[in-house]
Amino acid sequence: MTDHGEHDGFHPVTSDDEAWIETVWFPFWIPERGLTVYPRVVFQPNSGQYRGSVAVWSGADELLYEAPLAGQFSQWAELGDLRDLSLPGGLRFECLRPGERYRVRYEQPECAFDIDFSALGPPAYPDPGDSPGMFAGHLDQHGRVTGSVQLAGESLSVDCWTVRDRSWGPRVVRNDLRLGNAHATGAEQAFFAYLQQDEAGRERVRGGTHWVGGEERTLVAGERTTTWQDGWPASLRIEATDSRGDRLCAEGRCLNRRAVVANPELYAVLNLVSWEVDGARLWGENHDVWSRTAWVSAGRAPLEGGH
Repeated sequence: MTDHGEHDGFHPVTSDDEAWIETVWFPFWIPERGLTVYPRVVFQPNSGQYRGSVAVWSGADELLYEAPLAGQFSQWAELGDLRDLSLPGGLRFECLRPGERYRVRYEQPECAFDIDFSALGPPAYPDPGDSPGMFAGHLDQHGRVTGSVQLAGESLSVDCWTVRDRSWGPRVVRNDLRLGNAHATGAEQAFFAYLQQDEAGRERVRGGTHWVGGEERTLVAGERTTTWQDGWPASLRIEATDSRGDRLCAEGRCLNRRAVVANPELYAVLNLVSWEVDGARLWGENHDVWSRTAWVSAGRAPLEGGH
C-alpha cells in the first residue's frame, strides 16, 4: 500500500482565519445492537482551542453516554504529536502503521474502549467542491475496527466495517447550506457518496468514491432518495454511476438516529445504516447536514448543545 502517512500528523496552518480547523474522527458501531460510538475532536489552532466529545447512542436519539472534550493550547507543539496524542479526559490516538493502522483508546468509569482500525485500502481525497466550504483538505478511508467497549458495566466486543475521516482548513458554513453524505463498507465493496440538494430538492451525488475488489473509482453522477418517517430518515436508496461506467445501487435501512450541533452554525442528522449492495450486507451511515439558518427556516426547532 502506498504510504499516506503525511496526513497522520497535524497540518501546517495556512491562514490566520479562526475558522481554520483540523478534525479527527473514528466512528464505529455494534450493528446487532444498533449502537454507534463516536470519538471526534475538532482542533482550532488560530483560537487555541479544541472541542469534541465521546458519545454513544442507539435508537431514536437515545444517548447512552456523552462526555465533552475541550481544552486550550498555543501551538501544535504544545499539544504534541497527533500520531501519539493523549488528551485530558482519557482519549488517546496512536498511529501504529502510517496511513494504514490506528489505535484509539478511551478510559472513563462509565465508558471505556480500546479499538484498532485497519485500512481496507488507501485513503480517498475528495475535492473540496464535493462539500463546499467544509474543508480545504480531507480524507476518507474505509477499514475494519476490532476491539472492545465497556459501557455501564457491560463488556461488548467490537468487529465492524467503518471509515475514518480527517479534515483540515477553513470551515465556512453558508446560511443556505443543505448537503450530506452516505457511506458503506464491506470486504469486497465500499462507497462514500457526497450529496447536495438541487433547486428541485433532489439529492444529487456530486462526488465520492466506489471501491470494487480493491480498485478505487470516482462517483460521477447519481441520486439519493430518502424515505422519511415522522420527519426523520427511515430508509434510503442510492443509485449512482462510477468512472468505469458501472452502476452502484444501494438500499439502506436506518437503525438509529441522532441530531447534533456540530458547531453553533452547523446541524447534522446521523444514522447508522444497514446497506444492501449486490446482495451483500454492508454497514455505514447516512448524514443529513444543515446550516442552523436552513434548519430553522424549514420549520424545525433549534437544537441544543454542541461540541
